[in-house]
Amino acid sequence: MAKIKIIFLVLFFLFFSKSILAYEITDLIKILVEKNETNSKFKYDNLIDEKNLELADTLYIPEIDYSFNISNSITSTNSTSTLNSNTHTLSATVNLYNGGFSQLNLVTTQTRNQAFDYLREYQKELLIKELLNGYSNLQTLIFKKKNQQLNLEFYRQKVLEAEILFKANRITKTEVLDLENELLEAQTVSLDYDRQIDNLMLQVSKLLDLEIYDEDVNFDYVIELSNIEINKKLFSELMNSTYGQYLSFIEKTYSPELEMSKKDLKPSVDLNYSLSESDNYSSTIDHRRSSTLSLSLSIPIYDGYKDENNFDIEEYNYQKKILEHKDLKRDLLNTYLESWNNYDFYLNKIKNQVKIIDSLELKLKGNEILYKAQKIDITKLIESKNDLNDAHNVLLDLKTSKKYYLIDILIFNGELNKIINGLG
Repeated sequence: MAKIKIIFLVLFFLFFSKSILAYEITDLIKILVEKNETNSKFKYDNLIDEKNLELADTLYIPEIDYSFNISNSITSTNSTSTLNSNTHTLSATVNLYNGGFSQLNLVTTQTRNQAFDYLREYQKELLIKELLNGYSNLQTLIFKKKNQQLNLEFYRQKVLEAEILFKANRITKTEVLDLENELLEAQTVSLDYDRQIDNLMLQVSKLLDLEIYDEDVNFDYVIELSNIEINKKLFSELMNSTYGQYLSFIEKTYSPELEMSKKDLKPSVDLNYSLSESDNYSSTIDHRRSSTLSLSLSIPIYDGYKDENNFDIEEYNYQKKILEHKDLKRDLLNTYLESWNNYDFYLNKIKNQVKIIDSLELKLKGNEILYKAQKIDITKLIESKNDLNDAHNVLLDLKTSKKYYLIDILIFNGELNKIINGLG
């Protein structure tokens, strides 16, 4: 009795420990979010944007240069003289006007950075979607495997019954072999589920940058929302999503970028200052200091229409961007509407599949009675069992597909947190 209690306590402890250590889907999402913030390309994209903004924010900032020159001159007449001189030069240049390019470049860079911020948020949402879909697919495979274990038990039992009936000359050896083959096939299918689960966990491990196995994850949570919690949005509302915001901000950069391409066609005004000091400037001047302040105006007049042609090319690229941007907006709307169409389709398909399963369960019960009464052969019973099992698997696949499009809808609705918060 004491041994039984010890074994029970050990088993309870192992089960309890595993449940504590198992990753919840919320834990996996947190790991992914943390990775995206600290150890991914997103981090360096942010740093690059910050540096690009610093480079653009150079309005009225002078360019300062320092130079040092050593010269040696030898003069020969009746006698030879050698003069070594050192010159220190400090110069500064400030651009006062370049057609408004600097101001425009700063504002455009800020706008572009905002667009890229939204794009990165959208890309992070897609990674969370990938994780949720992986979790959902794994959940489906695990449920299929559990169903397959029930199938295995069914066929093991039927094989034992068939062997007894065969010994009593009530069925043929062929029927026994048919059941044994079904048992082997069921075992193969179970092994295939193991293979698919292992392969999918490799993808999850890569996504999270974490060595993780299906035994480490709790697959009890169901990714689901009631129909009243999601609504179909108008196109103007879709533009409030992260991807919609990206499209809005990136579009604002097209016209300024075209305007900035006129830089080489506009005049430029620079203020220059130079200060130089020389030691042993000449044989008669021991030390010399000079300074120069100048204002220079540069006006492009003619270069064989090279600048004009370059601007024309940029204008054509601008028109292309406008057309492509229009297509991107249309793609956003189409993808959203297609996701809704598919979501509604799978909702109805699931309802019908539940009815099919109810019918097949009744059929299987009836065939089991008929088989025991020797009214039908084993083939009919096997067919009805396999049909029911296949129907259950179809239902699982339909639910997985529905979740896939549900997540798409929530991302475009800007409501992904609804499902994430609902998990924990």
